[in-house]
Amino acid sequence: KLNLTSTPIIKLLKHIAIPSITGSLFQTLFNIVDTFYAGKISPEALAALAKSFPLYFIIISAGIGIVAGSNSLISNSLGAFNRVAASIYSYHSLTYAFLLSIIITLIGIFLSYDLLKIMGSTYESIILAKEYTDIIFLGTIFFLVLTSFNAVLNSQGDTKTYRNVLIVGLIFNIILNPIFIFGLFFIPAFGIAGLAISTVLIQFVACIYIYFKVNKIAL
Repeated sequence: KLNLTSTPIIKLLKHIAIPSITGSLFQTLFNIVDTFYAGKISPEALAALAKSFPLYFIIISAGIGIVAGSNSLISNSLGAFNRVAASIYSYHSLTYAFLLSIIITLIGIFLSYDLLKIMGSTYESIILAKEYTDIIFLGTIFFLVLTSFNAVLNSQGDTKTYRNVLIVGLIFNIILNPIFIFGLFFIPAFGIAGLAISTVLIQFVACIYIYFKVNKIAL
């Protein structure tokens, strides 16, 4: 509901920048929770998780690129009162996220062993890391589609929705990690793969929620 072309800068900073900063904090805490529970599994699992982060960063970097590019194109179109172009860029962003996720998934699944080996990992560490990264790469589509949807919201000044998603995601990550790692009732113990399952599941649910949020917006 903010008018990005006429609202005072101070008000925009309050309603856009602060929620974005808060969201980044909770994203960092999300990763810290994963690291904490990896240490609860074993020192080897913690080392494997650390080795897998550079590969995970491929997905994160792609998401940052989608958000930055989509924000610029969509927001400039809205600022020029060209809603048709803004809609086209939104659909192109989603299509690009979908196609890029397929490429990254294939690279991650088939090349992760060699990439981990190049980093100097032992065979045991590679096996543990792949248990985590294979699931993460399979969930790439949810990560990137989510960032595409978020870019549509960001371009219109809505950074609060994604901040709220990250806060709720952190809470569920704290709850789901031990369940998928150590097992509970009918859920088996997945070990380090449980960290990835929890993360992908949270991204999937967040993706659905933000889809309905974006669907209410008529660009």
